[in-house]
Amino acid sequence: MSMKKITIEKAKEIAEEYDLHPAKVKGSEVVNIRKKGNENLEDISWDEFQRILKKKNLAVYKAEESDFLKIMKDK
Repeated sequence: MSMKKITIEKAKEIAEEYDLHPAKVKGSEVVNIRKKGNENLEDISWDEFQRILKKKNLAVYKAEESDFLKIMKDK
């Protein structure tokens, strides 16, 4: 699966389309984009999500053939 780095703005667009939200594992800075309903995760703002990505040198990547999103080390 070929992945391409995308902007936070593009991630927001895709997230809105699929009712996804930025979140982090409670008590940590492990971030994800997910649907609501997981008690181990807490919703965070897009600003906090972006701050954590930058701090940890991470970025959002999208599969070129679908809207699958993955958070990986920034290349």
